[in-house]
Amino acid sequence: MKTLLYFEEYESNLSHELLKRKDIIPVIIRTNKNMKFFSKEYLDSNSGVLNYTIDYYNDIDIEVEKFKKWLSDKGVKLDYFLNDSEYYLEFANAFASKLGLYALNEEQVGWVRDKVNMKERFREIGLDTVDFKAVESKDDVKDFFIKNGSKRIIFKPRRGMNSIGTYMINSLEDIDAINVEFEKGKYMVEDFCYDHEWSIESIVQDGVVLDSYVTYIPNATIWATINNDLNCHMTVPKTPEFFKFVPKEFIQTIVTGMGLLDGAMTIEVFISEDGRVKASELGWRLPGCQATLNHSYSYGIDIYNILLDIAIHKKVNLVYNDKIVSVGDLYLPNKEGIVEEITPLEELLKMDGVIGGEMFAKVGEYQKKRRVGNDASGWVQVIGNDEKETLEKMRNIFNSFRIEVRKGEICRVRKIN
Repeated sequence: MKTLLYFEEYESNLSHELLKRKDIIPVIIRTNKNMKFFSKEYLDSNSGVLNYTIDYYNDIDIEVEKFKKWLSDKGVKLDYFLNDSEYYLEFANAFASKLGLYALNEEQVGWVRDKVNMKERFREIGLDTVDFKAVESKDDVKDFFIKNGSKRIIFKPRRGMNSIGTYMINSLEDIDAINVEFEKGKYMVEDFCYDHEWSIESIVQDGVVLDSYVTYIPNATIWATINNDLNCHMTVPKTPEFFKFVPKEFIQTIVTGMGLLDGAMTIEVFISEDGRVKASELGWRLPGCQATLNHSYSYGIDIYNILLDIAIHKKVNLVYNDKIVSVGDLYLPNKEGIVEEITPLEELLKMDGVIGGEMFAKVGEYQKKRRVGNDASGWVQVIGNDEKETLEKMRNIFNSFRIEVRKGEICRVRKIN
């Protein structure tokens, strides 16, 4: 059996699948910084699995030596390494590399984690992307905004995630209102792109893109979340005819240009009405939300276990459903306050096309609204023959959903026509 060093940021579907495998000996590493995200029940349930907690605040070389001794005392030899954490990507890869395991090097980490380095690399390998600039002060932001003709721009962290700290800038006053402490190498600005946002998820083995899966996003996630608009994503069974590019070939350009070998990629792209593509931002990991489940159901594959196979260098052969369908996730609007009434999950599960879901908000509990891309009171997974049918079913669910919070204020979702 192969021994896999697995960096675990939080309990996930990938973790659950790893713990089920009979052909892999997992060695799970976590840090004292992220231990707070694990429930006692979960930790107790896998206490028999080899696991080690790294002191994140200590010198990494000291921690590596301590871990090596722990491995030696346990008589464990590591074969492979897998990290699916974006936040700890740099740390986890550096740690694994110091153990002599294959991992991303420092330059590659910059390309897949730092959005300025990423976009610079996009251009170096011949891909189109929006204009951008690293900024270290409000004056830098104003300079970019003015040189852009005082048109809308986006301000965000270079290593941000889930749209946290992302702001739309429409005026100099908006820039003055930014409440952040500027640090060298931390923030950036870029042109606002009016083309439509899509997402592409891909599986990579031995530097070859095995396949790519297109996700349709009706409304840009962060702005849909803030405004309680329709926030959903769904698999597109057949590449739209108006695309002027082949998704798999597009991703292969990135994989080759960044020297990426084994793993999963998710990337946001902007596609114009005439089908031309601009690279936006990528993650060298499985996608967020429920996209991994969406594609797995749509195509009849198990992407979690495919990634685990790739991690232990087991040859992957993709076999799809005879009929590929469209599966998507709809994030239900959220409202801050004590929930007094909410459409129950049981009712949503009876609606046309719904195959699963989860409810976070509970009557009587305080629900906080967060300025992040996955803020929601819950979510449901919906199936249709194609993305148009799935979207129509989602609209019906969205229009039927209701959440009421204390003070008698009702969040009725704006009807989608």
